[in-house]
Amino acid sequence: MTFASDAALSSADIYTASKPALDEALVAYETVVRGVVGPVAGEHYVTGRVKAKRSLIRKLAKDGNGSLRSWEQITDKVGVRVICSTKRDRKAAAAALERHDWAECRREDKKAKKQGLAYTGVHITVHDGTHLDSEHLPIFCEIQVRTRAQDAWSVVSHKLTYKGLVDLPQKLQRVVWRLTVLTEIFDDDIQRMFKKRESLPAYEVARAIEYLDDKYETLLGEPGGVSDDLDIMKVLWNAYTEEERSRFSEIITSFLDDHSELPSQLRDRQPGQPGYMDSRDWLFTQPEVLVVLERGTRNEHMLVHAVAD
Repeated sequence: MTFASDAALSSADIYTASKPALDEALVAYETVVRGVVGPVAGEHYVTGRVKAKRSLIRKLAKDGNGSLRSWEQITDKVGVRVICSTKRDRKAAAAALERHDWAECRREDKKAKKQGLAYTGVHITVHDGTHLDSEHLPIFCEIQVRTRAQDAWSVVSHKLTYKGLVDLPQKLQRVVWRLTVLTEIFDDDIQRMFKKRESLPAYEVARAIEYLDDKYETLLGEPGGVSDDLDIMKVLWNAYTEEERSRFSEIITSFLDDHSELPSQLRDRQPGQPGYMDSRDWLFTQPEVLVVLERGTRNEHMLVHAVAD
């Protein structure tokens, strides 16, 4: 008993000495993770934390076999969580993180053990080879990649058992496992809905206007007006061939790269600027104007044909 107390005190001292380095490592890991998953994970968010001293010392004293862990064995002193909207995005994010050039990378697919039922979460433990603690040991980061449903259920189930300290009676365990299965069903149905949505004709147009909206905000530093419907974009979409639609973002990006004067021209036609006339300039406040300018410059015939009626 004395040995455990002394070990905990020693670990507390190490933690205190290492805390600034852990905080610095967290910022660095969060930055890298955002950069890696941003292009592939669709709608998502990233959060992080440095494990609290009390939580870490408790973990040092428990390894499931009654033995003490060492400071070095705890690899989640720094943790980052990636929460994705769909299972597909979660898979893409996890794969991108594994491919990144870490000094060391280990992946573990988390599943519950009872009855083989649970949410599936992915834990990727990494270190970048640069961040060291006060003991001159590499600071690892545990990256958890989950869907929103998995994350919500993980938080609730954690509290139900009071962080694993409470053994629920069998009747309540059955409720927990049923909710676990429902979480999986929810994620599967969300995935199916997203997949079916992509086959809808309007979805292609909606994605195009979303892309234009992002580009417009980047150019002006503030969002443009977004219509309540897709009517304008549906008309303008006819100014592109099927082949051009498949590389729409590439076409728009190329056009913007070739016309660095666009931001100032758009600003000159915003409400409040001298000479602004709503009857003439309103379209310059809409993201769709990027399509009008691109087609008007590069393929005026297709633009005239699309808006002929």
